[in-house]
Amino acid sequence: MRWRTALPDRHVIGVSVAADGMCFVATGSGVLALDGPEPRWSADTAAHWGCLLFGDGLLVTGGADGFVVREQRTGAVVGAVEATPTSGPVSLGELLVFLAGQALRATTVTGEVRWEVDVPALYPPLVRRDTVVVAEDTAVRALRADGGPLWRVELSGEVDGSLVGLPGGHVLVPVRGDDHIGFVVVDPHGGVRPVPAHLPPGDLVVPVPGTGLLVLPGWPEPDDLGEPHAVVTVVDSGTGVVVRRHRVPAEAHGAVAGANGLVAVAGSPAWDYWAKYHGWPGYDLEDDCYVLFLDAHGARGEWLANTPITGPLAVAANGDLLVPVSGELVSLG
Repeated sequence: MRWRTALPDRHVIGVSVAADGMCFVATGSGVLALDGPEPRWSADTAAHWGCLLFGDGLLVTGGADGFVVREQRTGAVVGAVEATPTSGPVSLGELLVFLAGQALRATTVTGEVRWEVDVPALYPPLVRRDTVVVAEDTAVRALRADGGPLWRVELSGEVDGSLVGLPGGHVLVPVRGDDHIGFVVVDPHGGVRPVPAHLPPGDLVVPVPGTGLLVLPGWPEPDDLGEPHAVVTVVDSGTGVVVRRHRVPAEAHGAVAGANGLVAVAGSPAWDYWAKYHGWPGYDLEDDCYVLFLDAHGARGEWLANTPITGPLAVAANGDLLVPVSGELVSLG
């Protein structure tokens, strides 16, 4: 462990890291900017989504009434977007793209609407190069940077999680249908192929850098007494072959990949469950709070937090792993 520092709230919504090493932590009660463990500035505004790093040293934070654009170095407000967003924003060149009710909207950082398209989407949009990809109930749609249509493909099932970008402009889509439960891959031209493995669809999928492998939760496996145990699987996205399985102490709820090919997977009991049961006879939950490190060849180590992990993981500019732990941010070297 390199350092740990206090956060304004136990519940962390997102952690973003700039190229210069500054770290921005969005919580339920405010946004905190850090230089290493040292606070640089804070804003007492509840964040509904993580912080978006934007071009020219800007930071976009969001709440129920829209988005605020700040300078990364000082926290000074330089713009605002009034809206009732239903997703966090993504960056498309000089535009912010987000869902607002049943519409996909693109605006400038000062709130000027450049285009808007009716899309009945439930999950955030994904930008691949200069293309915006968004999932409908049973379809995936791609639009040009100006909002014009590129293609739309129907799926043999309902979309059941967020879209994940893969190398080469491909997109991984979680689906749940009568004939296939798991994932499909949509290519940049709208072609669809299934990942031929029976996998639990969902939001927690991380590609292993430099490989065609995916790390994601697997179906629970029974132990010798028939009790189910949480599992993390490594899957070949091309063949659908499950390369390996790793039994973990608790269901994984966070994962992130580093540029070195290492993937960190985290799990722990929810804070409310911990607060209610930890310390009761037979309820020592410390060992259920873990970070597992994997690469293309297998498990490489584990770190026990001994207290709930309360937000998503992030990788610092120097390659350290940042872990929100019960009102603190921990940096692991």
